[in-house]
Amino acid sequence: MTASTASAGTIFNIKFDFTSASQKDILRYLQKNGYNLYGYKGAKGPRQVTAGLPTWFAVPYINLFGHVDIAYEPLFKVYVSQQSEIGPNTTLIVSEMSEEFPLGTSLIFNADGTFTTNSANPAPPGTISLLNNRLASTPNITVGLAAKVNGNYSPFCAFTLTPKGGLNMEPIENVCLFAAQTSLQSGSVVGQAAAPGCTFDFSATTIDYSLEMIPAIYGIKSGPGTNPVTKISAGDSLSELLNS
Repeated sequence: MTASTASAGTIFNIKFDFTSASQKDILRYLQKNGYNLYGYKGAKGPRQVTAGLPTWFAVPYINLFGHVDIAYEPLFKVYVSQQSEIGPNTTLIVSEMSEEFPLGTSLIFNADGTFTTNSANPAPPGTISLLNNRLASTPNITVGLAAKVNGNYSPFCAFTLTPKGGLNMEPIENVCLFAAQTSLQSGSVVGQAAAPGCTFDFSATTIDYSLEMIPAIYGIKSGPGTNPVTKISAGDSLSELLNS
């Protein structure tokens, strides 16, 4: 489901409650052993980077306690990276980022690093289009969308864009979370889930997910009586989970 199904001003929420004795015990373990909470988000479009998805957000559990609310607003910017090839475990380096634009916007990326609107060729509904207006002799670039989470715009998808080429990028409101002892950071490109976790879909009618940690395996599940999530396993493909 695309972000266009949500009305303007919608805020989606991912919530954890670490105030109970059992959840606090798990939290202590995660903090002591250097775990991080990782988030990923889906998108559609041609020429997606095959190495995996950029890590949308990474939050050390040492920074979490009590009632935790990760707020996501379906607001988007376009980023461009000078990295022409993205391999596994690459960390995206954002060279330029546009202003915030609504879905349905068509943009041109110019040789001087600026973005201009392309009113002559509107983007399909639910997408943001980008034309690479650099010379044909210049290298490919990596581009994508950055979504607003906890007040910051962070990349969540990556596409290879040739000079003079164009593409349509469509955000999908699928999210994946897992907790792991890896050193990934926001922008780290990952192909598979590093640990058990969950996926879920945001929509105009389902804007909140209350979650809790699972003992022993440190997976993630929905809290009692709340919106259900789908469990995933370590090694599951993030692209297959989120981009279809």
